[in-house]
Amino acid sequence: LGKTAKGYMDRGELVPDDVIIGIIRDRIARPDCANGFILDGFPRTIPQAEALESILAEMHLNLDAVLEICIDPEKMVERLANRRVCRNCGAVFNLITYPPPADGKCPKCGGEIIQRDDDKDETVRNRLAVYEKLTAPLKRFYAKKGLLKTINGDDTIENVYEKILKKIGPDFQ
Repeated sequence: LGKTAKGYMDRGELVPDDVIIGIIRDRIARPDCANGFILDGFPRTIPQAEALESILAEMHLNLDAVLEICIDPEKMVERLANRRVCRNCGAVFNLITYPPPADGKCPKCGGEIIQRDDDKDETVRNRLAVYEKLTAPLKRFYAKKGLLKTINGDDTIENVYEKILKKIGPDFQ
């Protein structure tokens, strides 16, 4: 399932529901999720949200919160199009804010620093268009349930982290 999902993601497309739901079901059933878990980037559509509710109901679990981290679309394109990662260890760099070494080698492991296919300008713009069409309706879906918490993500990682902690409260820390 994971390899199938990767092909879609590399093209900037959403992974089909049956594939991603299977991955999520398997993952949250693992013992390390018994005391809670965070889903990043899922669900992305109303049918996925409904499937997640069914999965959680079967497991006698509920969602506690849904976070939306908002950022200006052009800033998002800039951030992602300038992101570089180490092919080996996954270390993250940014050509503007945290440039990789000039030799293109990761300082942590010596691996090659690359631009992921899904971080290329055209792919990022496609992802944003898909988001607006399919994912944005989730805001209403979760707002109606009182679960949606919106955070301004146009800040440093540290400040966004602090904003998240304030929104979700001490029960999650």
